[in-house]
Amino acid sequence: MTAHHSEALQHRGRITWPLRLLIVFLVLLVGLPAAGFVYETAMAAGDADRYPPPGQLVDVDGHIMHLHCMGEGSPTVILESEFAGFSLDWVLVQPEISQTTRVCAYDRSGYGWSEPGSESLTPHQVARNLRTLLTNAGIDGPYLLVGHSLGGKYVRMYAALYPEEVAGMVLVDVRHESVEPVQTPEENAQARQDYAASLGLYTTLRQLGVARAFGASLLPMLNPATANLPAETRSLIAIFAGRATTLDTMINESAGSTAHDSQLALASLGDTPLIVLAAGTSAEADFRWQQAQETMAALSTDSQLVIVPDASHTIQWDHPEAVVDAVLAVVNAVRSGERL
Repeated sequence: MTAHHSEALQHRGRITWPLRLLIVFLVLLVGLPAAGFVYETAMAAGDADRYPPPGQLVDVDGHIMHLHCMGEGSPTVILESEFAGFSLDWVLVQPEISQTTRVCAYDRSGYGWSEPGSESLTPHQVARNLRTLLTNAGIDGPYLLVGHSLGGKYVRMYAALYPEEVAGMVLVDVRHESVEPVQTPEENAQARQDYAASLGLYTTLRQLGVARAFGASLLPMLNPATANLPAETRSLIAIFAGRATTLDTMINESAGSTAHDSQLALASLGDTPLIVLAAGTSAEADFRWQQAQETMAALSTDSQLVIVPDASHTIQWDHPEAVVDAVLAVVNAVRSGERL
């Protein structure tokens, strides 16, 4: 072997490892996303069989909505979730309440197992959809309405539209119109565009299978209270949250959430039994939030304001017993006719 030939082999050896590392990097860069996409596509095709709805599917003005009821007795408790939430948000609460009375959780149009509707998700429309859902499912009143966060606006609107059907109410760290930002129509439009753009990351995580594969582990990092949920529930929350229909519904719901604030500001609950649960951390973070909870407690002449110390915004996850106790207290008041 000549010296020249030996030097050429040595030179080739020196460039082999950098080339190999580059090839490996390119394979991972292209291959992992492709594998994730194939994984998500294949798994999503079987979701309907893998995760059947726990409740019944009901036609509501041409689209299907999901309603899950447990237990027997009156009044019937209706659980209304927060923004972008769905029926499994109440997994730690619903079984406990069902030991005393009938309790129903449901998925608003476009969330969970419910199909999207054609209308905007304003408080009016949500209340009307809920009434049609309960009517078509044969779930008779009177109802004890439980609303969390934005869901509080929805149950208050239900009471404003159908007061004769509402026997009691529990508001769980609820959003109030007084804490909503005051914006011009142009600012609202820009805010919706910005919000829609921010959801791109969720779309990517879903398409690459990240939400499905790691959602159960990642959720507690985003919200520590979810650590109290069963692993399967966390997985379903992550899977449903990343679906295209869910993301579209979130934009729709965000745009309509303040549509009827002026009407809500005038709505009273009379002497309807009412318990307002306020998360200690929410009150500490914003004094306006605390004032809003006091304002809502004043909606009824028979009410209680209960501050849950150390509770996060999702009280039903980190302090579910507080929600159960409040609901059962209102159930007892409705049944006995005694004041809270």
